[in-house]
Amino acid sequence: MSIIKKENVSDAVMQICNLNVFYDGKPVLHDVSMNIRRNRITAILGPSGCGKTTFLKTLNGLLEQERGVNVSGRIKLENADIHSLSMEELRKNVGLVFQTPAPFPFSIYKNLTYAPVYYGIRDKKKLEKIVEETLKLTGLYEEVAGELHKSALKLSGGQKQRLCIARALTVEPKVLLLDEPCSALDVKASAKIEELLKNLKEHYTIVIVTHNLAQAKRIADDVAFSQNGRPVETKDAEAFWEKPECEETKEFLKG
Repeated sequence: MSIIKKENVSDAVMQICNLNVFYDGKPVLHDVSMNIRRNRITAILGPSGCGKTTFLKTLNGLLEQERGVNVSGRIKLENADIHSLSMEELRKNVGLVFQTPAPFPFSIYKNLTYAPVYYGIRDKKKLEKIVEETLKLTGLYEEVAGELHKSALKLSGGQKQRLCIARALTVEPKVLLLDEPCSALDVKASAKIEELLKNLKEHYTIVIVTHNLAQAKRIADDVAFSQNGRPVETKDAEAFWEKPECEETKEFLKG
C-alpha cells in the first residue's frame, strides 16, 4: 500500500511524478511521486539500500551521468522539467552535499569562490561578500575569518561539513540536498548542523537523507518513508510521527 499526500502544487519547489530508476536493468526506485515543499525540511527515511541516495542524485541530474542507468518519469523544478535545463543551470539551482565532506584541496576562500567564479562573477568585492555571507550563514565566520587562506583540508570534520554546505550556498540554490550530513560527526558537531539547517530553511528548501530518526524528529517538516525503492508514506512530519497509516511505516518506527 502506498499513501502519498498530495500537497498544493503551488507550495512545491520540486514535483516528482512516476519516477523509476534502473541500474543495468535492475529496479532501484519504483513509481515515486511526491512534492517537495518550499522553505521546509523534507527528511527521506528508509532502510539501507532502499534508494535514498539514488533519489537525491536523480533530483540534480547527477545519476544520469552514470553508466547503465535508466531513468523514467518526470521531475519539475518550479514547473520546468529538469531535462529542459542545462546541467549547469540545474546544478546551480539544486545543490547536493554528500555524506562524507569533501572540500576541494584549496584554501577556504577558494572553496567558496570556486562556483561563483565558474558562473561568471569576477568582482573581488562581490566574491568577498559571498564568502562572508555564506560563512556567517553556516556559523563558520567567527571560527575561520582570520584563516581564509588556510587549506580547507585542515578543518575539523564538522567544519568541513559546514564548509561544503556553505560552498553549495554560494550560488544561491533553490533546493539543497544533503545525504547523511551528520553520519560521521560527534553529537556537538551534529547539533550545529541541525541548528544550521533549521535556520537555513528560512531562505532555502532542504531535503535530507538520514538514518537518524531522532534527528528527523527534531528538524523535519515533512517526512517521506520508502522501502525496497517504493514510496510507502509521505506527509507532514507531525502526522507522520503521531499517526502513521501504513503497517510498513509502523514497523519501521518500532525499529
